[in-house]
Amino acid sequence: MGFLDKAKATATQAMAQGQAKVGAIQQSRAEADLYRTLGEATYQAQRQGGDPAAVEAAVAALDAHFTQVAQAAQAAAAQAAGASAASGAPGAPASAAPAAGGTTAAPPSGNFTLDDM
Repeated sequence: MGFLDKAKATATQAMAQGQAKVGAIQQSRAEADLYRTLGEATYQAQRQGGDPAAVEAAVAALDAHFTQVAQAAQAAAAQAAGASAASGAPGAPASAAPAAGGTTAAPPSGNFTLDDM
């Protein structure tokens, strides 16, 4: 893989991360607006004789929002799983045999010094 290919892959990855972060911020703002609407409706209903139906509508809007977020997360996970399985990328099933003479055991954990070598 050439230098430009690596740079393009890195830029594409950075762009995807940026888009994900922007999406998370937008989702957070939408949730904040929905919670604010619920709080205002609850206050109106409790203290100023407002319509309790407004509280129910605000709760329904929050439920719909969280359902949409969960569906989007499931779709993204399914898409990522499909992409990694198709490309053989890390995260693919671990059924592949180890390299010739290699083992799949992890190195022991602990404190090591140069004397251990």
